[in-house]
Amino acid sequence: MGEHVIIDGNNLLHAMREHAPIAAVGRETMVRLIERWSRNTGSMVTLVFDGPAASGGLREQLSPDALTVLFSAPATADDLIVAAIGDEKDPTRLRVVTSDTAIRHAAGYRKCRCTDSASFIGELFPDQSPGEAPRPRSPEKPTDVASEDAEWWKNTFGGTSNEPFDGFDAMLH
Repeated sequence: MGEHVIIDGNNLLHAMREHAPIAAVGRETMVRLIERWSRNTGSMVTLVFDGPAASGGLREQLSPDALTVLFSAPATADDLIVAAIGDEKDPTRLRVVTSDTAIRHAAGYRKCRCTDSASFIGELFPDQSPGEAPRPRSPEKPTDVASEDAEWWKNTFGGTSNEPFDGFDAMLH
């Protein structure tokens, strides 16, 4: 029997958006990549997301046969993962994928193998050479805002010309 891998879904999703060599990684894409990896490695995978379970068609898309996908509500994904680590009868066959310090500590305490999310992304994309740089992260805020757009935002949300607009003024409206 292969190893059992528990993946911190939201943690990995966040890391994939920053480090994966493909753009626009969402839950469904990530689930498909993990499903392919699971079939190739023979690993049993439990993927844990924060929040309530998806419904309708999205629920079907996020529930492939090769994976167990759990949603944590009303607890947190971290709580479920730490409990699963504690409940594991043979922690030496358990591998945890997360960059979360508390989960990594719980896994280390039980002597489980632990892989950080960025390293696991390398396993999901084995064809990418190790020296290849990850996809550049898109900037959070645009840097090429036209002066008339900036003026509109400043007039709409307040601020003076001698005071930089920091975005927090929008909370007043």
